[in-house]
Amino acid sequence: MKCIQNLARIQIPSDVTMGSLRLYIEIGRNDYYQTLFAPDAEFMAKQLALQEAYNFYKCFFAELKLPESRLKSLQLESSRPKTKAEQLYKNIVAVFAIIHHPGRDPFKLNVTEVNDLVKLLYGGYYSPDLLSYRKIEKAKHSLLLNEPVSKRELFEQLIAEFTAAAKKNEHEKSFLYLNFIVDYMNMDIYRFDDRDAVAVLIYHILCRQDLFAAARFVPFFGKLAVRMSEFRPALDRTRFNWNEGYAEIMPLHRLFLQLHRDLYADLADEARDYDYESKLEIRKSDYVENTIDKLPEIFSKEDIRLRHPLISDSTINRTLKRMQEENKIRPLGTGRSAKWIKLYKKEVKKPSLKQLNFDLEE
Repeated sequence: MKCIQNLARIQIPSDVTMGSLRLYIEIGRNDYYQTLFAPDAEFMAKQLALQEAYNFYKCFFAELKLPESRLKSLQLESSRPKTKAEQLYKNIVAVFAIIHHPGRDPFKLNVTEVNDLVKLLYGGYYSPDLLSYRKIEKAKHSLLLNEPVSKRELFEQLIAEFTAAAKKNEHEKSFLYLNFIVDYMNMDIYRFDDRDAVAVLIYHILCRQDLFAAARFVPFFGKLAVRMSEFRPALDRTRFNWNEGYAEIMPLHRLFLQLHRDLYADLADEARDYDYESKLEIRKSDYVENTIDKLPEIFSKEDIRLRHPLISDSTINRTLKRMQEENKIRPLGTGRSAKWIKLYKKEVKKPSLKQLNFDLEE
């Protein structure tokens, strides 16, 4: 609780203040993005949930080294985990499906919801005993007697202090959330080795829900995954002098603010493309065929998805089936990673060069 208790004495550097202001300008466009993407919100949410589950795993559990093919198959509802590592990944997929479900209830920062999140994430991976709270020795009035006390009480106190600070409305929200999770990480509340995954997940949920709508459409953990070399040192610096109330959190705050600015930049590009495609008068199937026409002779469904992330798999499959029936393409193999080959050659019009005749008069 060292960070939350010392909020009043923290001085915010000018570059952090300006970074926050730039983000709040982007926050003003949240309603526009929500309205723009509303027709495909459910499909986009499902796609993003799968992306974020994969990215989150890569950020915090990559050392488990599950094969890429297995990670893809575990995203299917029909798949069954065979090991504890696979069970953990199935749990991650389930967690992000809930986070990105359009109709879910808002996350409330209380002991019950955090405990439910922990159990959903680590159930079947850690034993129930490890998923319980740590205990600390609390001195009685006698110098010789101690009694164990659950860290749940300290966690409840942290949430109460956070809630009181939030009601004062004196601190920028994302900065307040960051101070909360730094306290959460350093208090070592649960008996298992959390690796800080739950803390960062809580921060993401709160920011996504209350502030930065870009994380509802663009993968936050995708951005974090490519900047882990910056994230780890910044996270470690928050542990220094935490007990004394002088945790160094600005490097981590700067990194998170930059990640959210990058998300809004990507979202602006995606919104422009989406708005353009939605105004096209041709069918989506024709649009997919036009893309296939521009792809190399041998291509995959993934090549199409990369160019049209908002077009559903069913539309892509229907287009491929129709073009196969029209004898324009045929599959090379079977399965999710199968390739396709074109059965026609694209005509390339060569510019005709006509000889220029100059009639020179003497």
